[in-house]
Amino acid sequence: MSALPSHLELVQGVVLPKPVGAHPVLDFVNTRSEWTTRGAARTEWLTSYEAFLIWSSYVGLVPPATVFRLIERAGSSPAEVGRRLRTTLDFRSELYDVLTGQATDHTFEAAARLIEKASARRHLVRAAEGPVWELPEDPELPLHKLALLAGELLTGSSREHVRTCPSCGWLFLDARGRRRWCSMATCGNRAKVRAHAARAR
Repeated sequence: MSALPSHLELVQGVVLPKPVGAHPVLDFVNTRSEWTTRGAARTEWLTSYEAFLIWSSYVGLVPPATVFRLIERAGSSPAEVGRRLRTTLDFRSELYDVLTGQATDHTFEAAARLIEKASARRHLVRAAEGPVWELPEDPELPLHKLALLAGELLTGSSREHVRTCPSCGWLFLDARGRRRWCSMATCGNRAKVRAHAARAR
C-alpha cells in the first residue's frame, strides 16, 4: 500500500483526515474534502457510521472502549445505521452553514433542534471531581457530544475566531489572527507553488 498523504492517517483500518481545526466541531466539518463547492465532496471520509464512531474516538470525543461497544450495537439494524449516518452528515452541513454565516432559517433551526435535543438528554451525575454532565451511552452519544460542543462554540467567545481556509473551505480556530490556511503542509504549500508558477511566467 502506498504511503498516505501527510494530511491523512489510517485509524483502525479507516483513512481519516488529521485534525487541523483546533476544535472537535471544526474537525468534524472538515471530514469532507472541500466546501468550496456545495455538491458532492470529491472525498468523503465519513463513509459509514462505523467510520464516524472511529473518528469520534480518534479526536478524543468518545473513549475507545465505548466506541467498540457502540460499533457492536450499531450493526444490528442496517436501516437504522443508515439513518444515523444521514443525520450525522446533515448536521455537518448545517453546522458548516451556521459557522460560515450561510445558514437559512431552515438549516439554522435544524442544527438548533439537534443541539437542543442533545442538551435535553444530559443528566447530572456524581463524580470524584464534583458533579458532571453525562449523556446516555447509546449510538447517538458521539453525535450528541458534538452537538453540545457545537452549542458551546456557537454561543461562546471562540466563535469570533473561526476562520475559513481560502483554498479548501475547511474551518479552524485562529485566536491569534495569524493563520491563513487550514494547514501549511497542504493548502499553504499549494498556494506557494501556484504563486511561484505565476511569477515564473
